[in-house]
Amino acid sequence: MPRGIRINAVSPGLLQVSVDRYDGFFPGHEAVSSERVGLAYCKSVEGVVNGQVIIVA
Repeated sequence: MPRGIRINAVSPGLLQVSVDRYDGFFPGHEAVSSERVGLAYCKSVEGVVNGQVIIVA
């Protein structure tokens, strides 16, 4: 990418804070904490990975 632009994506499953609201819509998904999603986001922005999908499980 020009100017050193990097593209990454963070892909969480189901957030723990949303389990009650979306119960039944995501069968088989393990709920993940918002903290883990935040850490993955930091990794995607501040880390050295490029062109990756960071899956939060």
